[in-house]
Amino acid sequence: MLKRLLLTVCLACLFAGCTGPQQGLRRPLIDEGELYLYCEPFPPEASRLRFAMAGIAALRADGVEIPLTVEMAEFKTSTVSRQRLCASGILPPGSYVGLSYRVKSAAMLGEDGEGAMLVPERPHANPVNFTIASGKATILDLSLNYRESTAGGVRFTPTFTSLFAMAPLPGLTGYLTNRASNTVTVFDKRSARVGGVIETGRGPSGIVLDQVRRRAYVAISGEDAVDVIDVAEHAVIARIRLNPGDAPHSLVITPDGKFIVTANTGSNTASILDALSQMEVARFTVGNSPEFVVSDRSGKRAYVFNRLSNTISVIDIEARQLAWTIATEAGPLYGQFNRKGDRLYVFHELSPYLLIIDPVSQTVIRRVNAGTGTGALKVNTFTDQIYLGKQFGGIIDIYDPFSFIPGDFLNVQGGVSYLTIDGEENNLLVLTPRSRALRMINLIGKKEQAVLDTGEEPYWVAIFGER
Repeated sequence: MLKRLLLTVCLACLFAGCTGPQQGLRRPLIDEGELYLYCEPFPPEASRLRFAMAGIAALRADGVEIPLTVEMAEFKTSTVSRQRLCASGILPPGSYVGLSYRVKSAAMLGEDGEGAMLVPERPHANPVNFTIASGKATILDLSLNYRESTAGGVRFTPTFTSLFAMAPLPGLTGYLTNRASNTVTVFDKRSARVGGVIETGRGPSGIVLDQVRRRAYVAISGEDAVDVIDVAEHAVIARIRLNPGDAPHSLVITPDGKFIVTANTGSNTASILDALSQMEVARFTVGNSPEFVVSDRSGKRAYVFNRLSNTISVIDIEARQLAWTIATEAGPLYGQFNRKGDRLYVFHELSPYLLIIDPVSQTVIRRVNAGTGTGALKVNTFTDQIYLGKQFGGIIDIYDPFSFIPGDFLNVQGGVSYLTIDGEENNLLVLTPRSRALRMINLIGKKEQAVLDTGEEPYWVAIFGER
């Protein structure tokens, strides 16, 4: 029996993906900077063209070429119908004068079928002046100049116009953490365009917004800290230090913006941080592997999910004390409150049951069999409908809050790991990490409105106007 249980746990971690701290995370930038190239949608006249890049490099002012990582296998209208991440790389700081493109192949579709085009034997340089700063990211948007690239009709010489990315307005801003890239992607939630990349410490995980003071707080699991971001400047302005080995995984901010509670996965603790003084004011020992925390609607209590203890620790934030512990199914991963705040919904790693908990009596009042493999949960506080996303298959079941029967569903490409709702645009934001994409689905038409490329191992999303 014990062997069977251990085998089940191992398989669940392998296929469902354990959410504990990741090993082998990339080191953060110190003396280097980073460059991201995003390709704009092709012009209509390029619909018959396709090409592949053998390499893209940044050209320094001293003539040195520094290669970038090409992110796209093939460039064509169907793959560049939206803004796409096409290359990135870590670069030494300094002045740069251009980008160099080495073409692997190119082809044009004609009346008699597709014909191969001649390509340059040597890399072709496009002039563009930009500066790389230590610890900072630079973003360039590339627009294909079709006529110059295909002059003569038989030869393809890559010619792009390069512009610096425009940061979104604060009220339209969204933030997405990328654990393996050590970055936060800054995007416009209306246009679904990337407008910036913020370099952080190692392993950025949970992120929350103080929409009044215009601050974002990011749990930096690999450096036992919380980074503070100024959302007007899209830059890290401070760091709140925790204890060595804390590895904060998730965090929540009270509605008044005064306190932040972190779930410290590495030390089996939870911390209360004063947002104004940026100091820890209380610490509690909770269960094993606390990986998520949520506050009630009033912001008076925080609920810490202890994945390996099968419990939820309830913290009284005002009294700064551990109030009580709630028993759950195996491996509680995530939870959300309904609109009134009188029900807490919890899904698990090793149990198919969605628990419905009464936060007043602190008891489980209902168990709903939602099936295995749940990866994300979101409650629509306008309708109280419950969205449950699956880690595999791309199915998002929509549960009625009274019958708890999935009366409808959404289908997306790739397994779902995180959900949130943009109350202003009425879109469901769906994170699909295996395809490295953030998808925006309209809740009324139930159609995908836009897709955004993410960094490596995308983890959490926070937006202004979140419902």
